[in-house]
Amino acid sequence: MICAFTGYRPEKMPFTENKKDEAYIRFRETLWRVIKRLTERGVDAFVSGVAQGFDIWAAEDVCKLKKQNPAIRLECAVPFTDQAKSWPESEQRRRYNIMLHSDNSVILSEHYSRNCFFVRNRYMVDLADVVVCAYDGKSGGTAYTVDYALKNDRIVIQIDPATSKVTVISKRNFE
Repeated sequence: MICAFTGYRPEKMPFTENKKDEAYIRFRETLWRVIKRLTERGVDAFVSGVAQGFDIWAAEDVCKLKKQNPAIRLECAVPFTDQAKSWPESEQRRRYNIMLHSDNSVILSEHYSRNCFFVRNRYMVDLADVVVCAYDGKSGGTAYTVDYALKNDRIVIQIDPATSKVTVISKRNFE
């Protein structure tokens, strides 16, 4: 089974990426537990869009899990070649490290276009059986991707960024 991730960039999160921020710590612990539980349920491959925020956090957790279980696979779905060019150097390094430890990377467009992120998101959902999202109803790319996953009968697991509450929001479940 394959799991894709979709979620907010850091500026849309109700916390800061800071190891002293209790809401951030709680969210990351929840994300880790969800990923571990998915592997127990038969998920052995993950797809990340390697964007800043949730995508990077999820991919880092999968990389950590791969050290414990080399059978776990990670694919990076890159929306366009220069995705990280304008990012801070520290974020570029994080992304590079993830891609270095991934099993596969797919670049979906050579150049930026208005719809390259939507193409990437549809690609990930089309591969996936399960979609894990950091989502609380805000409009944007995550909302679009969650809606696309629901319309395509994927299992959708929501982690609410404000509360870290985990909910299966799809009609389809693991049973």
